[in-house]
Amino acid sequence: MNEQNHEAVNIDLSNDVIYLWEENDESKYSELKKELQYSEDLVTFLSRYQKERWVADSINDIDITENPNELHIDYTIKFFNGCRDLDSENDDFIVVNYKINLESFEIEIIGKPIPEERSTFEEF
Repeated sequence: MNEQNHEAVNIDLSNDVIYLWEENDESKYSELKKELQYSEDLVTFLSRYQKERWVADSINDIDITENPNELHIDYTIKFFNGCRDLDSENDDFIVVNYKINLESFEIEIIGKPIPEERSTFEEF
């Protein structure tokens, strides 16, 4: 994938996850998912894809896709003031690529360019 113009974020990983990755342990994916589930950096990254005045609130689930270099992330969104729109869906998802850097103890999450329609406020 050409990473030019793509959104990306680097997130520090624990020594435990890096060790599992180095050892190619079968639990490496489940431990990676657990660690990313509560990452504020990942929530901030997901907020970049929301319409103005909406933000990502929390991560609901993370799955490894059939392509082992992709993550499917389900998350909850909210209006910037903390209110939820009771008349619409408050969930979204994204599929991103990722790379584990064993030397820097990081995961780089790479998303597609932000859609232009997400960059302007729309009346509800």
